[in-house]
Amino acid sequence: MAPIVGTPRIDNRPPLMFVENVLKTAKMVRDVERQWTIVRENKELMKRINQIYRTKGLLNVNYNYRVHQSLHSTARGRKARAIERQNQALLNRLLRRKATVDSNLPRRKRTPNWVQVDQLHRMAIEFWERTDRRLCQLSIELCPGVSFDEINLGSGKLFRIYDGTLVVIRAGSVHSEEDLRAAYGTLRHLERGSFVKQVVDGREYYLITLRTIGRIADGKLVGRVKPSSMEKLDLINSYGSKFGRCKEPIYFDRVRS
Repeated sequence: MAPIVGTPRIDNRPPLMFVENVLKTAKMVRDVERQWTIVRENKELMKRINQIYRTKGLLNVNYNYRVHQSLHSTARGRKARAIERQNQALLNRLLRRKATVDSNLPRRKRTPNWVQVDQLHRMAIEFWERTDRRLCQLSIELCPGVSFDEINLGSGKLFRIYDGTLVVIRAGSVHSEEDLRAAYGTLRHLERGSFVKQVVDGREYYLITLRTIGRIADGKLVGRVKPSSMEKLDLINSYGSKFGRCKEPIYFDRVRS
C-alpha cells in the first residue's frame, strides 16, 4: 500500500503567549521592596528631624556630663610650668654653645688640637666616587715607629685597582738622593689588607693588598687595614679591572682615624 503524502501548508497561527514574557514578576517584587525601603528610611528621617526640632539639636548626647576635675590640678600646673622653664633654659644653653670644629675647613684640617697620642699611629683613607658619592672609609693601623706625618699622602685620584690583587695610590716624588735600599727591601708573604709603601723610578706609591701576595720588591710595610674595614676592600675591588683601569673615577682623602 502506498504511503499517504500530505500537502505542504504554512503555519500562520499566532505564537503561544506565556505570562513571563509579559509580566516581569521578579522585577515587580524588587520594585516593591525598594519602595518599602525608601518609605521606611523616610519615616526614620522624619523622626530624627522632629526630635531635633523639639530638643537642643543634637542626638545621643548627655548634656548633664561634666569633666572630672582633680583636686591636684593646681599642683600639676605648677609642675608643668617648672618643666617648661627647665626646657627653655636647656634650649638657651644649646643655642649659646659654639662649635669647636669649623665645617668650612677642608676635611684634613678639622682635627682638633687635643688629639691623643695613640691616634698618631692610626689613619684612615676615605674613598669617593666622582667626588660627590662617598663609598667607604678604610681604617689603617700604622706599624710601630711609623707616625701619621710620615705618610706622604694627601688627597687625589686613585691610580690603579688591579682586580683581586692591589690598590695603587700614587704619591709624590722622592727628592732625597740618599740610598733608600736600607729602608726598602723585598717583602714576602704579605697578607690581605697590608699597607705597603713602594718607591719606583723616584716616585712613591702606596699599595693595599686585596689578597695574599708572595713577593713585593722595593717595598716597606707601614701598616695594616683594621679587621673592621676588611669587608670594605671588596667594595673597592668591585671598581677594578684586570689591567688596573678603574671602572669609575675614584678619589681618596687621608684623614685622622
